[in-house]
Amino acid sequence: MAHDRTIGRTRIMAYALVLAWLLPAAAQAESVEITQASSRFSMDFRDADIRDVLRAVGQAASLNMIVSDTVTGQVSLSIKDVDIWDAMEAILKTKGLTYVRDANMVRVVAVAEARDNDMETRVFPLGNASSQDLLPVIEKIKSDRARVSIDSRMNAVVVKDLSLNLDQMAKLLKNLDVKMPQVLIEAKIVEVSRNYARELGVQWGGKHTGTSSQGTTVLSGGTTGAGSSSTGATGQSIPAVGNTTFFPLTGDIGPSGNAFAVNLPAAVGSGSGGALGISFGKLGGKMSLDLQLSAMQTTGNGKILSSPKVMTVNNREAKISSGTDIPIKIVSATAVGGAGSTTTAGVQTISATLALSAIPTIMSDNRIALVLKVDKSEPDFSRVVDGIPTVSRRSADTHLTVDDGGTVVLGGIITKSENESESGVPLLSKIPIIGWLFKKKSKQELETELMIFITPTIVRD
Repeated sequence: MAHDRTIGRTRIMAYALVLAWLLPAAAQAESVEITQASSRFSMDFRDADIRDVLRAVGQAASLNMIVSDTVTGQVSLSIKDVDIWDAMEAILKTKGLTYVRDANMVRVVAVAEARDNDMETRVFPLGNASSQDLLPVIEKIKSDRARVSIDSRMNAVVVKDLSLNLDQMAKLLKNLDVKMPQVLIEAKIVEVSRNYARELGVQWGGKHTGTSSQGTTVLSGGTTGAGSSSTGATGQSIPAVGNTTFFPLTGDIGPSGNAFAVNLPAAVGSGSGGALGISFGKLGGKMSLDLQLSAMQTTGNGKILSSPKVMTVNNREAKISSGTDIPIKIVSATAVGGAGSTTTAGVQTISATLALSAIPTIMSDNRIALVLKVDKSEPDFSRVVDGIPTVSRRSADTHLTVDDGGTVVLGGIITKSENESESGVPLLSKIPIIGWLFKKKSKQELETELMIFITPTIVRD
């Protein structure tokens, strides 16, 4: 309590001295008034001599101030509840003045008269921002004679300038050197595919042998010469025409051992479709008839889900990708004079990747603006050119605004293909009802849908 009373008496005496010192100045100016509320000041100057005003401000703020003899003129200024240094800057700028810190003193001089030895060197260490990023900001507010450099090791900005400019830089860097908020961006890429295929086929044939005075007449489908078996795509043995072994699903002979006259089966085999074969008996060994019906139907549904996630600071681009590089052998020939050409070989790669690129910007209402690019490519081994698979690509590039933690559908791509085909014997396949014995019919449908969902979230500590 005694200490507080001593401080209070000291302040009262200081203000009394200021007022006593201001009395002579009042004769030279209409009004000079300085009041203090806490650490902030209110000032009202009307046609006051600037030297007197500066001395008054210095004493009110307990500053050891030296005013140069070249500082002259009058000033009128009204300021309410401002920091003392802000008030000093406002007063000095109106007259083209600046101040120089010298130990525990402040010297006020004209900017045009400031010399190199009046400049101060100050180091501004940064904790969150990059010194390289803030260098352009410093360059814009420094004086013409100032020198600025950065220390990457300490992440600091080193500036040599007048004290007034350095104090302005310190305030600005304090506001800029803050921890940047981070944004987590999650993308869900859903690809749904549906396929349907159906085939109906028929195989029939036989053999008829007749004897007359003209000799023996044989009527059958195809040829009946001897042949050797071959190996199918799935490894099974496929008999040639005339073999005694019968392969009912993909072969070209019937149960009687005779070739089919109409051979239009569906693509059936082990684990795919089915076939029904009928063999009509022989009459005296002179006639036989084989009939085989085959049918295949395939229905499939698939879903591929990719979920890349990436985190980045505000207004910084982030990229993430995952995929496969497909090497391709490149052969080129170069002509060498008249002696022919030389051949060189190399390897080139094709990338099939899932890539996400995003630049988030946090808005004042906590919504997030996104510059977004999604690219999905994958090799298609069902379409191969010279042993090299083609690459199927899907991409989206957009600008959008999303609520914090909200989800938005970036876009959808639907691809649908339908194919119907018919194979048969000319003319005979067009006969109603009976034509089914001379033709094969197939139908295929394929539909794919790609949807991209984006969810940005502000990461808070």
